[in-house]
Amino acid sequence: MNDVTITAQIPAALDDQLSRLARALGRDRSSLIEDAVRRYIAAEMGMLAAIDEGLRAAEAGAVVAHEAVTAIMAERRQRLFHSSDH
Repeated sequence: MNDVTITAQIPAALDDQLSRLARALGRDRSSLIEDAVRRYIAAEMGMLAAIDEGLRAAEAGAVVAHEAVTAIMAERRQRLFHSSDH
């Protein structure tokens, strides 16, 4: 894999936190930044995929009415909060 160098400006306080974390973990700052960017990209790509899936479902008519979702969630909350009473 070919590595590239990127430049980014971050607040000084974030830079200090990054340095402290790197020292505490015995890792270099670059590896922490790489890990953070990988996790961020994976999370955002997952979100985009979920949005696309939802849009395709909506276009196909596979949707649930807001009132039905509200009723289902109210029932789940009721069971969750009242199951500990017994």
